[in-house]
Amino acid sequence: MSAAHRPTASARHRSSRTVSRSAVISLRWNITGSLVVVLIQLGYTAYTARAVDAHAYGVYAVTLTVVPFFGYFANAGLSACVLRSERLTLPFVRAARRLGTISGIVCFLLVVAVAPVFASFFQMPDLTVMARLLACVFLVQPSANVTVTAMRRVGAAPMAVLAESLGQTVGVATGAVLLVCGWNPFGLALAQPVAAAVALSVGTVWMARRPLASGPPVRTRDLLAPSGFMTSHSLGQFVTNNIPLWASGRLLGPGAAGSYSRAFLFTGLLLTFLYQGINWAVTPLLAERRAEGLRSSRDVRRTLCAASAVAFIGFGITAGIGPAVLRLLLGPGWDQAVALVPVLSAAAAMTLLCYCGGLIDQVRNAPRALIGTLTATVVATAAGVAAAAFARSLVLVAVAAAAGQVVGHLVQVAVWHRSGLMRAGAALRMHGVHLAVGAALGGAAALGSADRSAAAALGHGLVAMVPVILVCVLLRGRIPGFRVAVATGLLRSRRRLTSPLPSSAATDPSDRPY
Repeated sequence: MSAAHRPTASARHRSSRTVSRSAVISLRWNITGSLVVVLIQLGYTAYTARAVDAHAYGVYAVTLTVVPFFGYFANAGLSACVLRSERLTLPFVRAARRLGTISGIVCFLLVVAVAPVFASFFQMPDLTVMARLLACVFLVQPSANVTVTAMRRVGAAPMAVLAESLGQTVGVATGAVLLVCGWNPFGLALAQPVAAAVALSVGTVWMARRPLASGPPVRTRDLLAPSGFMTSHSLGQFVTNNIPLWASGRLLGPGAAGSYSRAFLFTGLLLTFLYQGINWAVTPLLAERRAEGLRSSRDVRRTLCAASAVAFIGFGITAGIGPAVLRLLLGPGWDQAVALVPVLSAAAAMTLLCYCGGLIDQVRNAPRALIGTLTATVVATAAGVAAAAFARSLVLVAVAAAAGQVVGHLVQVAVWHRSGLMRAGAALRMHGVHLAVGAALGGAAALGSADRSAAAALGHGLVAMVPVILVCVLLRGRIPGFRVAVATGLLRSRRRLTSPLPSSAATDPSDRPY
């Protein structure tokens, strides 16, 4: 950026306040929308647990890991490119949708052709039909993702939330109706294609009424290079996360895969809900700061601090109260899935930290850091799963998933320390405080719900957490996540927790001693 076009100090300050306020508003809307989707999915999970047995659901769960493998090529990293764009124009969005449509059709045809091969490998004959039905999502989802992401990028978070929530509602309703009509379990596979079609329709209508700014023509091939790396990275994450499930299905059978997938879906819904809220709000903020030459180190530290608090405290509670909730949702016959919830909650917490760390490395354009983190995670996960396979233990498979993410995040922290982005000691102290809070809440919930019926366990677990919550309220000023929430405007406090000099690393709430 030339000196003539470089913003003044006052202009940078006004821009900083504007983008920060926009990020907070977007975060609130995205969290609300994601929460609606999570509630819809939990209700759908409760219904399908009673309508579809573990063996049939295991086939569907494996299909959900096979078909989306091709989905990373169909989406081609386009949503990430749209979200990170410094200036979003109508030609850019049109080119992204065009590329998504082309790649989606190709992937649909590939899945139709190779579905019998996967069915033979996993020894699940019904997987052929299930995969071909689920592959219909490629015909609409790439364009839907680009459209809804563009709405979020330009600040239309309420309409994006409406499009996705309406799509999820219609999609799960369609799947439930098909199951009721006797198309079991294949009705499960059409929920996602219908949801994507509805979201695309709503988003297209909105864009027709509120067109984006014009700009220079964008060729489809111009998006291949930036989206190609993001596709490869996302594909690596996908493979890493699903190695444990594939091992469960191949070595322990469809029943074990069904139990693992139920517990994984339960923790994964919360993981998706939390990560999407952070991603959709923080990525545009960091991209705009980088485009305008503004300092982003403070926002990076605050992003990691927020992710740390959400991960360890949120999933600490899930580890304690989650088994009782899952017992209520699934009903009898799913004890193996319930037992996996605490371990998979730990895995989800570390996955959230790795994902948010990857978000930071993406925006600061650090591909070597992304590759290093992913490599470490894949190797650690594969080694853990190999040990679990030797012992033929489903619990150890879940432990391997958690261990792989721990190694990946430690690599991220080491890279940030060497680059001067954030001190490793500060990051680890922050994690330690949040882990202590989450462990106290989860431990209290687990003790309160022990040896009780499902309904009683949930009630007693919630009550058991009250004393810990009161202590946390009294000591909230020592919790880094609370201080950052106050500093960013998400929460209000009578005490002023931050200095009026926000650019100083020493006065940043995420960098203070705890």
